[in-house]
Amino acid sequence: MQNLSEKISILYVEDNLGLSKNIRSLLSRIFKTIFIANNGQEGYVECIHSRPNIVITDLNMPGMNGFEMIKKIKEIEPDCKIIILSAYDEKKHLYTAIKLGVFSYLHKPAKATELVNTLYDAVISIHKEENSRVFLNQLQNIFNYQNNIVIMLHKDKFVLVNRRFDEFFGIENIEEFYEKYGDADKLLLEHKEFLYSTPSSKWINTAVKNLGKLYHTKIQNHKGEKRHLILKLRSIPEKEDYYILSFDDVTELNLMSLFDSNAAKNDENSKDKMTILTLLQVVKDNSSEVKIHNFYKGLTIVNSAVITEINKESFTLKTVNTQLKIVQITRYMTITSEIFPKDVICKSVKSIDSDNQTIVIDDVTFASRSAADRKYIRLEPDANHGCTLYFKNIKFPGESSVLDISEVSAKLKTDALPAGIEVGTRIKVVISLKLKGRLITISTLGSIYRIEENKRDYNIVVLYELSQKNIHDIKAYLSNRQIELIREFKSIDINSQTQNNYSI
Repeated sequence: MQNLSEKISILYVEDNLGLSKNIRSLLSRIFKTIFIANNGQEGYVECIHSRPNIVITDLNMPGMNGFEMIKKIKEIEPDCKIIILSAYDEKKHLYTAIKLGVFSYLHKPAKATELVNTLYDAVISIHKEENSRVFLNQLQNIFNYQNNIVIMLHKDKFVLVNRRFDEFFGIENIEEFYEKYGDADKLLLEHKEFLYSTPSSKWINTAVKNLGKLYHTKIQNHKGEKRHLILKLRSIPEKEDYYILSFDDVTELNLMSLFDSNAAKNDENSKDKMTILTLLQVVKDNSSEVKIHNFYKGLTIVNSAVITEINKESFTLKTVNTQLKIVQITRYMTITSEIFPKDVICKSVKSIDSDNQTIVIDDVTFASRSAADRKYIRLEPDANHGCTLYFKNIKFPGESSVLDISEVSAKLKTDALPAGIEVGTRIKVVISLKLKGRLITISTLGSIYRIEENKRDYNIVVLYELSQKNIHDIKAYLSNRQIELIREFKSIDINSQTQNNYSI
């Protein structure tokens, strides 16, 4: 008893001082912490102050009687074990004691062994309740703080969820989930070989028919991220139509593309867009600028822009007329900022307002390469150039032309490819260019770096190393060509219908 009672306190309430002294002597042999009160009022005040685990009390006391005190104590300490020690044993007193949740009712004068046994039972009950609380708290922590999403279902309705569920969907309770997301039937997103609802079958019904089976699923969290989760549904024994549903997040394994590469790519682009919009909001909040990069026939055009509006689907940039002009021609651009981890490609332009100098963009993703990665100037040559290609000293059949050219490479278009041409093949390239009225000729061997097959022709990228004279000539040509393109770009009438032919 002493070992079990080491951390348990007891309050004894008795107006008979002689009896109080004797009982106190007995209690001191068992409990280290004992409180004494001489009437109901004192007992209640002591209980508020000391919060004892056990209370032994008489009933008939001056002022506040025992039952009045017990009722008040139970209001502040419902788990307190109350033992009545009274000379009254009328049935009405027993009914009142039961109604108040009294632990035991002993008749005076109680034998010491009887009181000790009752105290032992009270101490054991306190320990059991404490152990149950600890156990249930641990279960609650496991339920709430494990990485898995855990849900209890009744038929197809969520009735209990853990904290991980709330965090995943950004909600406070199930009611908010249904208000925000609607029917749980739409929770799982379509992905090849994954579980999701179809016109002929709901995903919950499929899982119920295959209890215990693991399913791949895709779910969007409150941040707009598409997550890959493994679903398992189990029934609850002896509870018809009740189930435990768990989701284990395995997104970091990067497995979704193995099932559906197109959907995974779209998900990644969607994730990029959410990140980009968040970063753009930071730029806007700090009154900073971004830079718009574009190319006209290889000529770099860069200007600053400010962000005027951002929503979930698009954002608006305000920039100078020069940049508006090139964007209207190409319908494409790249934007950069010091806080972007990569350059941002604007794959489509929703609208351009020349009067307000604004561009609305609704489709963006991070670029694999930076606009600053262009080490060499690469420009589209003028129309009066010539190009001849040779493989094993035999001229390529058909016509060839230069799409763009730099000191180290050229992108060429040719009507046909001779047999045996592939990436890595060495060919001879002869390009003639006009520089301020004189003809310059670039003749060199090069290696095919990339081949693009079109419907009627081929584009090939050739890497080469030029002689010092050729490098001097090509640098002079590119410098002069930039000036020509600047003049050409400035002269373009953006309202002319002929500009439909321009593309990037």
